[in-house]
Amino acid sequence: MRRVIWRLRAADKVSMRTHSIYFALGVTTTLMMTACAPKGYEAVNDIASQTVQDIACKDNQLETKLWDGLKTYLLEQKSIPAADTMKQALHEQLEKLAKENPQLSEKDLELLSKDLDKLVEALLEEAPQGERVESPEQLLILLSAIDVGDRSTVFRAYMQDKVRGSFGRLQKTVQTFDLNCPTPSTGTGDSSAGSVSGGGATPGTSGESEPQPPVSTPEPNRDYEYHKSQALSSGSNLTVFGGRWAFATAYQSCQSLQLPSMNEQTPEVQGISIVGKHPDGVGSKRMIASLPQVQSTHYYIRDMGSYGQGCFNVRQSPLIYDYGGKPYATTAADSPIDLFKNNGDGTSVLGIDCSGYVFTSMATAGLRLKAGRPLKASDSWAWGSSSYVEPQDNGLTCLNKISVSATTTMKAGDIVAVYGHVLLIDKVGADPFGISSVKTEADCSKLTSDRFDFVVAQSAPSKGGIGINYYEARNYLPISAKMKTGLEKYAYYTCLAKFNGKTYTPNIGTLSVVRHKGTPDCMAPRVTLARESCIQSCSSMSR
Repeated sequence: MRRVIWRLRAADKVSMRTHSIYFALGVTTTLMMTACAPKGYEAVNDIASQTVQDIACKDNQLETKLWDGLKTYLLEQKSIPAADTMKQALHEQLEKLAKENPQLSEKDLELLSKDLDKLVEALLEEAPQGERVESPEQLLILLSAIDVGDRSTVFRAYMQDKVRGSFGRLQKTVQTFDLNCPTPSTGTGDSSAGSVSGGGATPGTSGESEPQPPVSTPEPNRDYEYHKSQALSSGSNLTVFGGRWAFATAYQSCQSLQLPSMNEQTPEVQGISIVGKHPDGVGSKRMIASLPQVQSTHYYIRDMGSYGQGCFNVRQSPLIYDYGGKPYATTAADSPIDLFKNNGDGTSVLGIDCSGYVFTSMATAGLRLKAGRPLKASDSWAWGSSSYVEPQDNGLTCLNKISVSATTTMKAGDIVAVYGHVLLIDKVGADPFGISSVKTEADCSKLTSDRFDFVVAQSAPSKGGIGINYYEARNYLPISAKMKTGLEKYAYYTCLAKFNGKTYTPNIGTLSVVRHKGTPDCMAPRVTLARESCIQSCSSMSR
């Protein structure tokens, strides 16, 4: 059918008889699309137009523009585009390209069409079918994961290879053509720039019922840089600082940082209900059943009386733990991370999951997870907790597993990951694994987490669903079996090193402790956070 379509193409005009043949073949023409276009067709056509323009211009951004265009569509349209609609839009744009480039043969057009069709089928048919995607939010997360290089499952590794191969073939095909770079078509424009503006989306809950007048941020970079320099000069590092900056912004409060880390005495939050299971069958869905109860018992907001001008009223719309929840962003290069708008495939409550918090902490500190990749807010959708367990295999090339010896061990700023959870280490004591009391090598196997001396920063269903929190490790680990078992093995190897002088890089399969490289190719201009100006009055980011 495609061969017939290309042969029906005329460089200067298309007769009514040609339109009739198109219709008889069951192909929707541009004229028909104008009359009765499917929902979201204009947005699909924008993606197709930008993709074909990039093919002609050979600007080496074809892959980025297509990814961002699809992500923006899913974010804006709240629906999954049909593969057939996307292919048809691409065919029509190729027709326009051919009119501007008569040197293109029918064989050239067929080759381009074939390469694009395979790519669309992989992204919009095979990928969602393979992970049983049920919503645009789930597809957004899946496509983002494939984009960054996630290979944490057999299927994602397979899709990674297939999609990269398709892009490679397309790029190779494009390089063989000598094309005229077309004038950008009218429409909504460059989808890669993120046509959703940061302020145009509807908040995820109706809870911000006490809107406060927006205020301009007075030189936010100076304020941020001041706090960063203060933190670094006091011996902190960028990962820890990023975690604290994200934490304080989430609670819109300097006071939240000063509270002691949670422990077994910290009371549970009341008023949060589990209302079902996440579509993956693992996590639970949580909603606020009683706002007054949450306000009076949530550890980080119960004592907050008021918020400053321009701050988000967190008491009115509490951030709780939301499995699958991600911070809001657009695909624009300068999009901020917004913790106060609902996103991801969690529930409608405000709140983010563990990987959402870790990414936010790294990004706002200017720490790339993948060497050389532009640091963008939208990558918060990409990396799940499982990606961090084997970072080098999953595209997180800026992270390495730590080694332990008699003189080196876990540090503040390290990331700990198991399949299902990831967290940051905020503080460590002089002896984080408690090995100083061990007298013989044989006793290393008896080390348990009750001797540990460090604090974790995380977003978790702790204390009934609080969400983002600081927790004493010795108190937290008994309620997280996988974390407890894995970290006790790290303690064991650190203890062995004390007696035999060796260095170990534990590879235990189920848990990893990883550290950011801090090399130039792993650094980038930081991503800003929405409403971060609210914490400019903090005296410091220390705890």
